[in-house]
Amino acid sequence: MKSLRVLSGSAIAVLIVSQTIFCFSKQNQDSSVNPVESTTPPIKRMLQVGEELEYSVHYSFFNIGKIIFRVTDKEERNGRTVYHASAFMDSNPSLSWLVDLHVRFYSEIDQDAFSYGWVSEDSTSKKVTYRKMSFDYKKNKMYFEWGERLPSGERKQNGTDTVAITPECQDGLSLFYYAREHVLERRQKSIPTFIDTNEVTTKINLGIENLEEEIEAVDYPIDVVKLDGRAEFVGVFGLTGAFEGVFSNDLAGIPITARMKVVVGSVRVELRKWKRGDWMPPKATTEN
Repeated sequence: MKSLRVLSGSAIAVLIVSQTIFCFSKQNQDSSVNPVESTTPPIKRMLQVGEELEYSVHYSFFNIGKIIFRVTDKEERNGRTVYHASAFMDSNPSLSWLVDLHVRFYSEIDQDAFSYGWVSEDSTSKKVTYRKMSFDYKKNKMYFEWGERLPSGERKQNGTDTVAITPECQDGLSLFYYAREHVLERRQKSIPTFIDTNEVTTKINLGIENLEEEIEAVDYPIDVVKLDGRAEFVGVFGLTGAFEGVFSNDLAGIPITARMKVVVGSVRVELRKWKRGDWMPPKATTEN
């Protein structure tokens, strides 16, 4: 099997899963598909410090790995609230003969789910490589660097580049949260996405329909909203092309399950564990 690696993935890591599950450049351009008023109140409540979401990733009958998303803290920066988020993606140790994948993503995301910075670390048995994006919106530039993380923990830079951008950029991990923030809307979005220094496009159809979904972690049908789309890039676990997922039908907008096309078939991602205050998946009603 081809090596399953880079997101943000976005992560649609999980639904876009990430990947997604993994974005940058000009401002998002929307093309309406029966646009309606968003059912989401103007107060932003999706991003919450302390949230932790764990997902299992299945390919055919195999559990090939897991993904853990965390929002660790927040700070005020230039009049904006900036959240620190991470995504850890690890392949199943029992399948190390087939694939050995360990990817870490770290993003700084503002209150509207746009990126201020992104770092990825990809580990193998031999070394740890890293990639880093830093956004300077005042100068309309993104600074990119790559290299290796040494055993001491220090980073050895191997190269740099600079890319012109316009306001409101995404990275693979911030794209995951951006989808959550807007899933209750009913519209189509074409989102410019940067993979390293290459601009690609992620197309998402939001709020397609209200459904019910069942997962092993919950003993009742969950009230969910569906989205689907297409990623014009190859992401973590080989994500590429079409994807679809369902999110909790509430302000948390938590991805419940996702199906994504990968280079060798398709994978299913499912919510296994969560920590988010007293949040529980909303129970579906017979009217759904």
